[in-house]
Amino acid sequence: MEDEIKAITGIHFGAGMWVRNNWVRGDRDTTFTNYFHSLGIFVPDDISSVVFTSLHRTLNKKDIDLDKQIEPYKKYWEEISNCEEKRKKVAVATYNRYKIGDNISIFMSVDISKNYRNAVLYGCPTTEWTFDPKKDLLIKGKIVKKYFINYTANVFFTVKIEHLSNSKTEILMTPVKVGDEKNFSLDGLKVE
Repeated sequence: MEDEIKAITGIHFGAGMWVRNNWVRGDRDTTFTNYFHSLGIFVPDDISSVVFTSLHRTLNKKDIDLDKQIEPYKKYWEEISNCEEKRKKVAVATYNRYKIGDNISIFMSVDISKNYRNAVLYGCPTTEWTFDPKKDLLIKGKIVKKYFINYTANVFFTVKIEHLSNSKTEILMTPVKVGDEKNFSLDGLKVE
């Protein structure tokens, strides 16, 4: 099994990229991709991994065991999808709970790994974290605008920042200061 993982990982950016670019992406004969879509596999990287895992097993006279190959990919993307749906519901509930003029507190995790402070949002499926007042960022401000983009679950607040617990922290790699108006997507944002 370890040899298989090593072999597949080794060709991910070479032959794997060629398969993704020439067989999976773009306006190609869709028979190939439709087959994988019928199995519940949609991501080009996942498709090429299944192709090369199957090839490796065939060359080594092992059973392809396609169902067991695709199971982890389907499970992973199902968890992501469920997480994203939950986050959208929370975002819409937050959007509906507050009105323009309300004061709010926003809690953001801060990444300090690159020798500077950057407030970040975690993507699915890893969205849970505990606010650490010694490291993370607390933003207090007033909602000056509410809006959505393209569909009603993609919701935003524009917030006039009145307080930052650490003025040296960037928000999503953008410098901010007290008095700024900042747009915040509510998807994955902790608001009180």
